[in-house]
Amino acid sequence: MGYNSKRPGRSRTSGAEAGFTLVELLLALFLFALIAGVVFAAFAAVASGVEKGRQSIDVYRVGRAALLRMAQEISAAMPPAAASPRALHGKKGAGGGRLAQDRIDFMTIPYRRYSDKVPGYDLCHVAYYVADNLQGKTALFRDEDCSSGVLEEDERSERAIRLELTDLAVGLEITYYDPTQSYEEWPPARDVQDGLPCRVRLALILRDAQKYERAFMTTVSLPMRDSSVPANAARCP
Repeated sequence: MGYNSKRPGRSRTSGAEAGFTLVELLLALFLFALIAGVVFAAFAAVASGVEKGRQSIDVYRVGRAALLRMAQEISAAMPPAAASPRALHGKKGAGGGRLAQDRIDFMTIPYRRYSDKVPGYDLCHVAYYVADNLQGKTALFRDEDCSSGVLEEDERSERAIRLELTDLAVGLEITYYDPTQSYEEWPPARDVQDGLPCRVRLALILRDAQKYERAFMTTVSLPMRDSSVPANAARCP
């Protein structure tokens, strides 16, 4: 009887060893899911960082633009002799939280009216303040009233053109400086002649979608102030 080189049993065993068992398949699926989860988490973290960076840039752009507009118009505030018996009035406000929501009213030639082609010289009453908008969110508002005559604050507010600058604003703190000290309101006393302060410090606080707050601050000099005070009064430094 000759030697048979073909061994069927051995061939069947070799074929079975070449495949994957159920445990190996489950382990491969688990490793694949683990790697995919790590990659997805890293991608989500990068996307979240990009979105936060975009929001931060948007908040910075809005804050600087709003602050620049306020500073430009406040620096051009007119003294009482050229404007009205009350040229600039600053009132302390509280929004019910830890952030101040002040208001400033003054007479000026609005910045938007300056143009090389169509110059404008209308003297208007302008106000900046933080209050709730129609959606119940705090916002920075700008009121403008160019009508002639002396009106009460309530009448002026009804007739004014109101513009919502941004609904990211949650606080506005304004400080007024004369040659000797600082004040939270202006004029510092009821019986004081209603002139202009030397400087006005603005602190605008914005809050982004992530509830992070950012403060934008600047100090504005009022060059028209010296023309509104007596010659023997203290000058701005």
